[in-house]
Amino acid sequence: MSDDVLANYDVKKVHAWYLRLAAAVAKKTVKGKTPLSAQLLKTYLTNKIKGATVTFTAPNYLQDYFKVTATLQYHRDVFLSEKKARIGKATKWAGLVPRLDDKRWDGISKIAMSYESLCEIGSGVEIVRIQMSGTDEERDLFTSLRGFQLHSDVEMKGRKIGFGTIAEFVSWNAVALDVYDFDYGEHLTMPNPDYGSKSADAIAPGQRMIRVYHKNAQRIEKAGLAAPYKVKVGPWKVTDTKLLASHRLNVANHD
Repeated sequence: MSDDVLANYDVKKVHAWYLRLAAAVAKKTVKGKTPLSAQLLKTYLTNKIKGATVTFTAPNYLQDYFKVTATLQYHRDVFLSEKKARIGKATKWAGLVPRLDDKRWDGISKIAMSYESLCEIGSGVEIVRIQMSGTDEERDLFTSLRGFQLHSDVEMKGRKIGFGTIAEFVSWNAVALDVYDFDYGEHLTMPNPDYGSKSADAIAPGQRMIRVYHKNAQRIEKAGLAAPYKVKVGPWKVTDTKLLASHRLNVANHD
């Protein structure tokens, strides 16, 4: 007997169940705000334009999460030519030093640069930790974004000191970019919003948790009741003083 409970119900009832799930998640606020996971799920369930871009406000717990700040630290190192940029499967020196070498930058004037790379919240054994003992903020980020592209736009300038150049950050904006969709071959065990319900429309009211197969999301998409979309969370202004600290360029730090 299949444990795919939702497969036994009409697609419109399944869609209504997902809506009740989103509403149930929204009631459990995170830092006094509607969870990002609830916002993204509700948008998916009401979206009718596949590939549309929807923008959300970046919660502080996303901006300050250690995986995000670690990724931004890597971006800083790329901009300052302290580490190579990952571009596809290759790596190459980027940032200020190559621009200084080939005269695209005079070492003083303001210059704009952009870079983005993967930021992953929860992988391998870390997934179990987040699900079992993670904070509300961490679980919300895991169930909403998990793996996404973190994009940085910076404006920098320089000042000469002796034979060297001090690089300074004038501004830095970051934004999380993702696509909200489902891998139809996967499933998650989720809290059942209908648990204990006496409604005639309730699904499996005797089960506190149910296994949700994502092929049911595929069903509601094919019925035109939901659609995947592009997610944009932010942008936000980077204010961490460590990330924004000035830095003496190492002109010999690339080949």
